[in-house]
Amino acid sequence: MLRSSTDIFLQLYHEDGDEFLDRIVTDDETWVSHFSPETKQQSMHWRHSGSPVRTKFKQRLSVWKVMCKLFWDRKGILLIDFLPRGEAVKADRYCETLWKLRRAIQNKRRGMLTASIVLLHDNARSHTA
Repeated sequence: MLRSSTDIFLQLYHEDGDEFLDRIVTDDETWVSHFSPETKQQSMHWRHSGSPVRTKFKQRLSVWKVMCKLFWDRKGILLIDFLPRGEAVKADRYCETLWKLRRAIQNKRRGMLTASIVLLHDNARSHTA
């Protein structure tokens, strides 16, 4: 009979306790919009009292959008990786991100790589890569 990942995680927690929780690395991705609003001082212009009022156009929030991939464990953030604009998530790019994660873990959590990391992805449909 196949066991669910929840059953396996509960069994590992029962066996190892907090040591198991220290091995979990999880991730999520989100879109980040770049938006630089104009300050009140920047929007002020000198004009003659008879001059027409300047029309301000509505600014769009999603002028520049990039994907952000975030990895963390129970002690804090391990890696924030931004996908370059116009680039898609493909196998080679995802492998590059995992290598960055490996280096981040080596630098921030000494000895964690030898303890068999459990990479916990969200329940969204996996990438085709």
